[in-house]
Amino acid sequence: MKEPEVSIKANRKTIPLDRYAGEWVAFANGKVVAHQTTLKRLMEKVKNLKKVRKPSLLLVPRKNEGPYV
Repeated sequence: MKEPEVSIKANRKTIPLDRYAGEWVAFANGKVVAHQTTLKRLMEKVKNLKKVRKPSLLLVPRKNEGPYV
């Protein structure tokens, strides 16, 4: 099985992020809870989610971009 190009480890499992390339992603409880093309839209979506407190946010690089530092 081919390793995903972009992934994150949470709760001892690897979450592939290739399908979210170029998007903002919110993580909570070891899983992706929301994703949007802009940070503003993602924040609006996260505010409306129930049972999600202080998610971690990440901009996933596009396939032709290097990792963000």
